[in-house]
Amino acid sequence: MPPVEPPAPEAPPQPIEAAPSAEPDAEVAATVAEVIFVEDDAALAELLEYGLRSRGYRFLSYRNGREALRELLALDLQGTRPLLLLDVDLPGLDGYSIFDALQRERPATYRVVFTTVHGTEEEQLRGLEAGALDYMVKPISLRVALEKIKRWVGR
Repeated sequence: MPPVEPPAPEAPPQPIEAAPSAEPDAEVAATVAEVIFVEDDAALAELLEYGLRSRGYRFLSYRNGREALRELLALDLQGTRPLLLLDVDLPGLDGYSIFDALQRERPATYRVVFTTVHGTEEEQLRGLEAGALDYMVKPISLRVALEKIKRWVGR
């Protein structure tokens, strides 16, 4: 029997490069992600990356819940409060567990919007009552998502 290959490591988070600025404070802010999303569905993740990139957002993306939490707890956000689009169903660790850990370890650091296929009233209320900014039900329209992101980020 041939040896089994271990799974390939996940790609590191991918930020968008920011345009240079003449103002020193703007330079610091331009290196920090405005939007972070944790999404295990490759097609949706690529669609979000395309949309965010086309609109000039600085962003990071993760595909695994446990890896995302580790990185989110360690990120130097330089006083900013990025928008975090957080899938509820993730490999490694679910979105609600990530949200709870962030609330304990880094309260008021991220503005969280849950994304999920679970669109029942109970599920939406669960996310909103936990403290999320909003709750987007999949399938997500890219145009609608980008309009909401624009409002949440303040552009």
